[in-house]
Amino acid sequence: MTRHTFLLFTLMAFGGLSASAQMSLGYYKFKDGSEYTGELKGRRPNGKGKTVFKNGDVYEGEYVKGKREGEGTYIFSDGEKYVGHWYQDQQHGKGTYYFMNNNRYEGMWYADFQEGEGTMYYYNGDLYVGMWHEDKRNGHGTYTWKGGAKYEGEWTNDLKNGKGVMTWEDGSKYEGEWKNGERHGKGTFYYTNGDKYIGDWVRDVQHGKGIYYFQNGERYEGDYADGERTGKGIYVYPNGDKYVGQFKNGWQEGTGTFTWQNGAVYEGQWAKNQRSGKGHYKWGNGDEYEGQWKNNMAEGEGVLRMKDGSVYTGHFSKGKENGKGTIVTKDGVRFEGFFKQGKKDGPFVETDTNGKIIRQGTFRNGRLLEEK
Repeated sequence: MTRHTFLLFTLMAFGGLSASAQMSLGYYKFKDGSEYTGELKGRRPNGKGKTVFKNGDVYEGEYVKGKREGEGTYIFSDGEKYVGHWYQDQQHGKGTYYFMNNNRYEGMWYADFQEGEGTMYYYNGDLYVGMWHEDKRNGHGTYTWKGGAKYEGEWTNDLKNGKGVMTWEDGSKYEGEWKNGERHGKGTFYYTNGDKYIGDWVRDVQHGKGIYYFQNGERYEGDYADGERTGKGIYVYPNGDKYVGQFKNGWQEGTGTFTWQNGAVYEGQWAKNQRSGKGHYKWGNGDEYEGQWKNNMAEGEGVLRMKDGSVYTGHFSKGKENGKGTIVTKDGVRFEGFFKQGKKDGPFVETDTNGKIIRQGTFRNGRLLEEK
C-alpha cells in the first residue's frame, strides 16, 4: 500500500475512534483533477491543507467538509493573491486581495465579491476608503487622488452618484448632487478666484437656474444653458447698476433693460453686452433718445428729446446727430438742415409754427456762414 494509505489506516485504527470523528493526514483528488494534501476527516479535506489546481492556482489554508472555509491564502496562476477568510469555497469575510496590476484591496468580502467596507490602494497612488458592492465602489466612500484631489460622498457602480463633495488640486470645490460620475442636479461650485455658483447642473455643466457670485461683488441670477448664461436673467453690479433681460452664451443679448445708479435707463435690444438695434435711452438729466443703436451708441434713424423741450428727429452716427435732421423747439420753431458730428453743417431752413420761413442759409461746423 502507499504511504498515504498506510498513514490513513494507522490513524483510523488508533484509539478505536469512529470513522466520522477520526482525523488524518493524507491525499485527496478532487473531481476536477485538483490535488490536495493535508488534514482529512471522513476522507475529505478538513482542517489545514494545500491544494494545487490543474490551472496552476494554489490554495493553502483551512477546509471544512471538503470546502475552503476559514483562513487561507489563494495564489492565482497569473500572480494575483487573496489572503483572508473563506466560506463554502468563496472569498467571504475579511480579506486582502493583491491584483496583478499592483492594486491592493483590504476589507470585507461576500460570495467572492468585494462587499461592505473596504480600502483599495491603487498602483498609481490613489486611495479609496468606503463601501463596496459586487467589486464596485457603492455607497458612501472617499476617493483621494495622488495629486491631492478628493471626493467624499455617495457612489453607484464605481461612479459618483448622489450627494458628494469634490475638491480639486487647485483648491476649487463642488458640493452637491452627482449622476454617473458627473455633477448633475443641485450644487454649489467654489472657484479658486473667489467666485461661486449655486444652482442647477446637467452632465457636469451649469444648466437650468442658477446664481453666480463674482469675487468683485457682481452677481448674476437667471438661466443657464450648457455652462453659459443663456435665457432670462438679472446682472447686478456692486455700484448699483443693473441689467434685466435676455442673455446668450454669457452675453447680454436680445431684449433687456439696463438701469444705471445715476438714474439713466436703457430699454431695448442688445448684442454681446452692447446696446445694438432698437432702443430707448433716458439720461439722468431728463434727455431721451429713441431709435437705432450700434456698439453702445446711437446709429441710424432716431429721435432725441432734450430736457429744454426741443426735439431732434433724423440721422445719427457714433452717438451724434449726423446727416439730415430736424429740430423743433418747445415754441414750435422748426429747423430743417444737415448735421455733422453733432453740429449744424450745411444748408438749412427755419420756419415758425405756421410754416413761414424765418430764415435760411448755411452752417459750417456749427457756425452760421450765410443767411438769406
